[in-house]
Amino acid sequence: MDFFDIVIIGLSAGTLFFQRFSLLTQRILLSTFFITIITHIIFVGVRWQYYLIYALFITKSIITIFEYRSTKKFIRALISIKTISFVIISAGLLYIFPVPTFGTGGDALYSVGYSEELLIIEDRNNPTEFVELSNLKENSNRELLVDVYYPSNEEISSNQIFRSKEGNWGTYIVRYLNRTWGLSLPEFILQHLKLSQFEVQQNLMPVEDKKFPVLIYSHGWAGEKIFASDQLIHLASKGYVIFSIDHTGLAMFTNLPSGIIFNTGSTENSSNIHSVMYEMKNDIEDTMNYFINLSSVELPITNIVRTTADFTNISTMAHSTGAGAVVEFCAVNTCQNMILQDPFLTPFVDAGKEIQLRNKTDVIYSEDWFNGYTDSEELTEIELYRTLLSKQDVEIHGYYLKDSKHYDFVAFGSISSLTKYTFLKGAINYEDSLNVNNYFNSSALRGEIPNEEYSPYLVSVDQ
Repeated sequence: MDFFDIVIIGLSAGTLFFQRFSLLTQRILLSTFFITIITHIIFVGVRWQYYLIYALFITKSIITIFEYRSTKKFIRALISIKTISFVIISAGLLYIFPVPTFGTGGDALYSVGYSEELLIIEDRNNPTEFVELSNLKENSNRELLVDVYYPSNEEISSNQIFRSKEGNWGTYIVRYLNRTWGLSLPEFILQHLKLSQFEVQQNLMPVEDKKFPVLIYSHGWAGEKIFASDQLIHLASKGYVIFSIDHTGLAMFTNLPSGIIFNTGSTENSSNIHSVMYEMKNDIEDTMNYFINLSSVELPITNIVRTTADFTNISTMAHSTGAGAVVEFCAVNTCQNMILQDPFLTPFVDAGKEIQLRNKTDVIYSEDWFNGYTDSEELTEIELYRTLLSKQDVEIHGYYLKDSKHYDFVAFGSISSLTKYTFLKGAINYEDSLNVNNYFNSSALRGEIPNEEYSPYLVSVDQ
């Protein structure tokens, strides 16, 4: 809980003792309560978890205004029970469904600037591979949204960079889960995610007279460019310029100015999964070409990229299907390091395509994928690692994250403590998985070999 949560819950609990206070004291406390609620709504926003608190405040206000004091014990008992119940339920909801905060991790070298950029690729139409998975229109121009994180020396605080946007990523997560897995979750349970706090700030001045290495992030099937923001912000604070790409049509949703494009299908709706990865690779190339050539276009982002990004030093990081995209990208472009998180690479084998690694590669699996699919006789990802990836003539290191599942490499765990008990997450705590991911990513990008002695959750596959 944050400061506002503690204060509001404390004031709510204090109303339980109103009958013992004078009328003047009650009005002072209610005025304080009212000011706190209004301040919270203005600076943070309305959260559905507070609805019972709002109802409690209105009830207490009516009782105070009309100076109602019951002499009947059972009525006073009912009012007390209602107050206690509302406070306990609200406190529980605030704990179970927190507003996530994505920060630098506490050991930052720089503050982090942020910009979201719209790319319109006029000489490329939306590929069939993405049209058949979404509400994209055929023969329409390819549009991409890209998050740019970059180092700055200016002081900042956490911000709600998505609050005013029409697309609420919490709502679209619920819709996707309901549509894909046949669930019936109410959409409102994650609506508070629009209030998420990011320790980044727009329009920050970049660090002058210093170039930083570039990192490209590619999300997985029906992922989203902000799903790894917790890790990307940490890396940007360590001195990386990061480009995180929404693969429009494959992403869970992309909030374009022309409308929201959302993913409608699973792998069964795709005619060729490897071709999806190839088109994701084209997204990466289009993005890099756009920003590399941006120096001739005077936009707010131009000075940032021109000042900070060293495009001669590019590394990649990807989750799941995105791993196939960066493997394809680095096979034909110069990359320094490649981080693959639970890579989904068996579609290469299914399509008869060669997996070609040309640079240092660090692979980390969930324990779920490391153990393989016990109900399937198909080639597993860990078997692919041992038979194909580890045999390549490059420096490669393999690990798995103990007690984890496939989505422990994205920020789902920050949404709710309940996710630990779902198919989305393993038993590992979100904070533990984030710490290991941050350490693993930083070590790999520095060219170091991650040391499994860092954490009991990091286990070498190669031994």
